[in-house]
Amino acid sequence: MNWTWLQTPYPFESSFLEKRNTILTISVFASLVVILLQPFGFVPLTHMHHFLAIQGIAMVSLSINYFGFPYFFPSFFKESNWSVSKAFLFLTYNFLLIGLWNHIYNALFINNDFESLVSGEELTSWLIKILAIGCVAAGFLILFRFNLLARKHLQISQELNERFQKELKLQKPTTNAIITLTLEKKPMSLNESDILYISAEGNYVALHTKEGDLVTKNLYRNTLSQVATQLKASPQFLRCHRSFLVNLNAIETTQGNSQGLFVKLHNGTIKVPVARSKIKLLRAFLEETL
Repeated sequence: MNWTWLQTPYPFESSFLEKRNTILTISVFASLVVILLQPFGFVPLTHMHHFLAIQGIAMVSLSINYFGFPYFFPSFFKESNWSVSKAFLFLTYNFLLIGLWNHIYNALFINNDFESLVSGEELTSWLIKILAIGCVAAGFLILFRFNLLARKHLQISQELNERFQKELKLQKPTTNAIITLTLEKKPMSLNESDILYISAEGNYVALHTKEGDLVTKNLYRNTLSQVATQLKASPQFLRCHRSFLVNLNAIETTQGNSQGLFVKLHNGTIKVPVARSKIKLLRAFLEETL
């Protein structure tokens, strides 16, 4: 087994829509496991109200975990720190919790067997069974989503690269427009075309500019939101990520994989991430340009 793959960055469901879709997917997947494998000892198709109850248990449990935990523990669920191993453990935990609640429901409302609920031997047997099913299910879902995202982002990248190639063939007028940024309460005049991108680094922003074949980086005590506000009048600067502002005219090509979409600058030596919610804006910019 390639253990290094477990440390591969893996996108966490950051938006409401992504979390909702994940909750629905896992709930349906768990229901199919119950229907096909019947690991909990009853036939749901003949007890539809029990089946719906288990579906509800899964959705409530997942909603608490996917919405509540990231709210109270934001640093742990930070997307930049999220990996395949963390996603596997979190999914396995979710399946374990769903199975445990189903065990309680099964004992109290289906079999009317309270003794099996408090029996240590019975509970241990259930936990082992649930853990085994949860590990297999978590591994399957991670591989499925990993490959799905890789294909999706690769397709988007190929589409955008075709557009960039067309744009590079056009005879675009050179611009020497000067913009003024107030950084650390001091005005600074810069050529628009010299700014490659701006990144957030703690309490500072890093201004990455080109000087001939070189790229310089200067830190200023400002927030990226303050800089983005100053650049609103310059539509070629896109807040492509919560930590990055990129000059769209400096993009040369894109790259897509399971981790997301990236734009490449300065002969491909610089790679800047594009948030999934910003891909539409990048497409719109190219459509307006071409």
